[in-house]
Amino acid sequence: MAGFKNLKENPPIEEEVVEEVASATPPSTTSGGSIWNEIEHSAHEVPESLMFCGIIGHEGTCKTGSVLDSLTDDENILIVDFDGGGKTLRSSYYRDMMHRIRALDPWVMQKGTRDAYNYPATHQRVMDIMNEAVDWAERQKSSDYNGPRLGTVLITALDLWDTVSKNCMFIEDLGTAPDGIGAMVKPHEKVGLRFNWQIRSTRFHMLTALCRQLMSNGVRVFVETHLKEEYDGHNPSGEYKPDWEKQTGNYLNQIVRMHKTPIRDETGAKTGEIRYEAEFLKWKTNSDLVDQRRTVMVTQDGKPAQWHGLPELRGEV
Repeated sequence: MAGFKNLKENPPIEEEVVEEVASATPPSTTSGGSIWNEIEHSAHEVPESLMFCGIIGHEGTCKTGSVLDSLTDDENILIVDFDGGGKTLRSSYYRDMMHRIRALDPWVMQKGTRDAYNYPATHQRVMDIMNEAVDWAERQKSSDYNGPRLGTVLITALDLWDTVSKNCMFIEDLGTAPDGIGAMVKPHEKVGLRFNWQIRSTRFHMLTALCRQLMSNGVRVFVETHLKEEYDGHNPSGEYKPDWEKQTGNYLNQIVRMHKTPIRDETGAKTGEIRYEAEFLKWKTNSDLVDQRRTVMVTQDGKPAQWHGLPELRGEV
């Protein structure tokens, strides 16, 4: 209280503070010029890519297909393929360019235990893959680089990465579960203090940090995830949200939701036509796209599928 009483009786003189700040030594002489030069340079800096896009939707709504279709003729795509969807589409529709679609399985398996997956080793493998991708992106910026060019990185089933991060929290960081199965038994009791959940978030966003580093080096980055139903208490609400760590959307420049809609006639009967559409929920780089929809594919009984793709993912629009 004595300190508070003294503060009331002797308030700081704001004019002196302002004068002191105004006469302070410029940053260029206090830090050898390094920070000031960085500040000066930032005024002219243009990021090489602004595409860090989340694609959300139920299974089979053209999430992965839309990204693969955006691949340009002179680039490679690296897929961290949690659910195998990238490899499946590559083998089914892109056999003529398989050499440019580098799909890696991030899972590390283990034997002799009740859980097939080694979650801490899987987490480290993903970090190793992404760090190598960042190195690749930095190498290709050199004027004498003439190797394959990395244009896109896709991470499928980000919801599974969330599972990896959560299980690592229990297994490695808190030491409260022997494996992924143990982590599923009364997890809220095992986590202890509620602040410990930040461990899982920190592990999760180690990946998004590397994604942003890739973006700043000129690589288009896409993360896709499934939807999970929201609950009103114990009852399903009928609404769905992305199945990723809850802060993820804040880090993304673009978010696209994929829809699959059966078309009905005036009587309400299904016509046999299904329309696959993309809805632009967030698009920082082009406000004209926000809340707009694009048709990605149309299928109809007895007719070949009509593929339109999503050219916006190339950054052309």
